[in-house]
Amino acid sequence: MLAADRRAVDSELQAQAVQIKNIEMENLDRYLQSIGTQASLITGFAVTIALSSDLISITNTCHPLIQLLHYGTIITCLSLEFYCVQNSTLVSVFGPTYALNGPRGSMHSAVKAMKEERMTILYAFGGGAIMFGANVIIVAWLIMRPFSAALSTLIVVITGYFISTSAFRIGKKFYLGENMGTDDIKKVKAGEYLNGVRVVETSRGIDERRIEKGLNVLRNNSGQSL
Repeated sequence: MLAADRRAVDSELQAQAVQIKNIEMENLDRYLQSIGTQASLITGFAVTIALSSDLISITNTCHPLIQLLHYGTIITCLSLEFYCVQNSTLVSVFGPTYALNGPRGSMHSAVKAMKEERMTILYAFGGGAIMFGANVIIVAWLIMRPFSAALSTLIVVITGYFISTSAFRIGKKFYLGENMGTDDIKKVKAGEYLNGVRVVETSRGIDERRIEKGLNVLRNNSGQSL
């Protein structure tokens, strides 16, 4: 087999692997943009609550512990969601830029880095949402009568329970595991690839066992990572 043919096939395999990584990067980009958008909405609600003149006047006359809980939860929510908005934006901007303009192999490095950052962003979003729900309960007791506040608290707690259980159920249902995804894409040498193709093509319609042997060559000779 000519060396030029080997290089051509090797380049084709590299291009196909990069194309798969590009699809994964687009998926991660949509993931980050979606979380960033939702976090920005919660951030807006948190700012409205924190700067509400009515709540400020009420909390100034209540017990210092209640005031601490109110501002502690809402400021924590604001900080976590703003962190989520900022980091999701930065990763979504710089990740594809590095993949496009970086050195050889930058596509794989960018996808790996984006996957590492996404979980921190997701945890920040979840933590901010929990703090927002806790602050809703506190605000209910500040501005409502006891019966209405108790009913509102019960509704928020039940809603939070169903949200958390559904989140765990969905996460478990779509969990891929550590060894899943496109990180385990292997590099097949051009000569081994062509030998496998040759076995398959020459035995087409003649011997099913030889066809299976050729396919096994393609599967088993994936020794080096990209």
